[in-house]
Amino acid sequence: MATLVDNIHRRAHRVHARFHPHHGHHHAARDSYMTLTIRNLPLGTTEKDVFEHIRRQRPDSDPIVNPLTKETNQRTLCAVVTIRQETEEKCKALRDRLNLTRIYPKHPAGDVRDSAVMVSDEFLGVTTIAEHDDPQFDMYFVHGLGGHAFKSWSTDKGAPHMWPRDFLPDDVKARPLNPMRWEGRKLAGRFATVGYRASAMFASAATATIDKISQNFLNHLRADQTEGSKRPMYFACHSLGGLVVCQALIHALSEESHRLEQFQDCQSTFFNGEECLVKGVFFFGTPFEGSRLARYASRIVRFLHGNDTLIDSLSIQSEDLNTIVARFDQMRNNPRTRIPIVIAYEMQPMFGMRFVTDPDSAMSSFDCQTIGIEGDHRTMIKMENNQDRSYRDVAEFIIRMIQRTLSGSSSIPPSPAAEFEREIFGELPFRQSIARDENPSPYQGQNSGRPSTESSASNGTSATRPSPHSQAVGLGISNPNPEEDNSPGRSRSNIVPVRLNDIMMPLNRINGGREDNREFALLSKFDVVFLLDDTGSMVEATEAAPSSNGNCETMERSKWDEMIESLRYIVDIVTHYDRDGVDVHFFCNEDKDEFGIQDGQRVLDLLTNEVSPDEIGGGTFIAERLWTILTAYIDRFENYRRRMGERAPPPEKPKMLNLIVITDGAADDKDAVEEVIVDAARRLDELRALPNQVGIQFLQIGKDEAASRWLKKLDDDLNEKHRIRDMVDTRPWDRVNEIDKSLQERLTDILLGGIDRARDME
Repeated sequence: MATLVDNIHRRAHRVHARFHPHHGHHHAARDSYMTLTIRNLPLGTTEKDVFEHIRRQRPDSDPIVNPLTKETNQRTLCAVVTIRQETEEKCKALRDRLNLTRIYPKHPAGDVRDSAVMVSDEFLGVTTIAEHDDPQFDMYFVHGLGGHAFKSWSTDKGAPHMWPRDFLPDDVKARPLNPMRWEGRKLAGRFATVGYRASAMFASAATATIDKISQNFLNHLRADQTEGSKRPMYFACHSLGGLVVCQALIHALSEESHRLEQFQDCQSTFFNGEECLVKGVFFFGTPFEGSRLARYASRIVRFLHGNDTLIDSLSIQSEDLNTIVARFDQMRNNPRTRIPIVIAYEMQPMFGMRFVTDPDSAMSSFDCQTIGIEGDHRTMIKMENNQDRSYRDVAEFIIRMIQRTLSGSSSIPPSPAAEFEREIFGELPFRQSIARDENPSPYQGQNSGRPSTESSASNGTSATRPSPHSQAVGLGISNPNPEEDNSPGRSRSNIVPVRLNDIMMPLNRINGGREDNREFALLSKFDVVFLLDDTGSMVEATEAAPSSNGNCETMERSKWDEMIESLRYIVDIVTHYDRDGVDVHFFCNEDKDEFGIQDGQRVLDLLTNEVSPDEIGGGTFIAERLWTILTAYIDRFENYRRRMGERAPPPEKPKMLNLIVITDGAADDKDAVEEVIVDAARRLDELRALPNQVGIQFLQIGKDEAASRWLKKLDDDLNEKHRIRDMVDTRPWDRVNEIDKSLQERLTDILLGGIDRARDME
């Protein structure tokens, strides 16, 4: 939709230029770029062969030739090439000159007599833009109304950068197929665009509908699949492309469609036996409830004799739209065709006026993960570099989706199975900051000075659906049991946090009634992130504790119980001072990660009602989760540092990070944990970050002596051994007998030990 409106504006400018040819002539000339597909290249052709062939046609073309890929027929190659000329007309002339020419590779691998190449800039059908060796999956990128298979996803200025081709494949290849096995097989995939005719500007498209476009789209996919290919598929779709994919999957996967002759062969394309090969869909700004700009665009398109029927189908309360959304949601929740989805929505209005796709329209139709992306409806998919904050967030979502679903697929070589019910993966480690008070007022009670649970939910900081006016990307999780009463302000747990003013009360009496929590105020400068051990070892018992009824009996408590008890004394302090909310991550239950929590009670509810230790076992692995959190943060900080000197306003400065890891310390990947910490410290040193830019506090539950020695080693030895900054502190958790000054000092050490070097040295 955004591209359509943009095209309308461009057409108006061209008409204006025709009648006013000298208007604006004083502007400096800028080179034009055009990206082409060159198909039917003979086997044995190299990038150098293509480069030299183009230069022979026009020496000043300065072509950029990307790695060649095999076409579906496996007998020819395809190249994606960007050429540069002084004007767009000269680019078109070179394109036409190259078409139907013959390329003779220096080292041919077959017959070259029929090697006349086909050159186009339309990118219709399926075009492979990047491919790893031995790919495990196919990922398709689908543009929107009036869009272009390549241009929609690439930058506009200078030589185009296309993140699905230039950034994402490298990031995918760097990650393991199984996130718990760092040294195991790496991810490998094939990345392709799907181009289809969806222009509303020309009468030739006047008969197009979403249903007809989706059938044509299916034909492209079926033609793309080589015989016997059973690789899992993923889709990333923009705007109308999301609706096209929804309708296409309804045709391809629903049992009633398989009874129709034109869809009968979809069974062999989209299923491997009984396994559905569609493993995930990522929607960018898809107007599931329609767009308010559709009425405006429809009037203009009708005046130009275009396809106003297609535009009208995108209007608010469109009956066709409602039918597609309802049928797709029903199908994706069918046990036979369960499909994880993620919905991304734009955070800036188009042309500074209004949203093409309101955040509510993009998110309200499904119960799923959501993410806000900086940019308007058009620019939200035009990431300029691999350090762009929105790109990092999107890439992390995509990679996690692939890891979670591939590890349980029978369509790739066997790997440790993952329950498919855990398809809804954890969210990104860091949200964009929301408006906050950098100097919190003195604490006046558990809910004063910060939003209530109700307001938190409405602002999107701890709920499934953020407000369209919120800046937050931390999106929380949906209620796992919708029949439960989760009304705001009501605790679903009988365990409640100890309030900060109760903890401070003895000290207040000593100081004549004055509240002295100045040390805790340091927390307001940090994002507090909890990483909690929910592995099988946490069900083990600690030493017996006095019975709660006050008699001489003792009761056995698990390490999990001890961790919950420790958090009772911590969560209300940190949620008061970290005003944009704390994040909670788990070693195993990543699908239960939650972000932007502003009420300590919510943390306890999560641990007592929704998450439990993995009693099946499988080991205690910390490195992967630690790496994910630290890397995401340092990437953001590096992007900020890199752009500090630019004249344009730099990105928002990240708050410092206080990472609190609560574990029994019985790790099975000790060397990997040490390596992750050392690498993070070196990156921070290279970036000349503040000494306390990142602090890691290990809080040990239980009395395992070997674990204590290892944690102590992380605290005391890493900086000397590797000549890096000291950013680790370790503390044991001791049971609380009474609330006194010693407890206050212990809590201060726990919460500030990782970020206050002087306290760490005590």
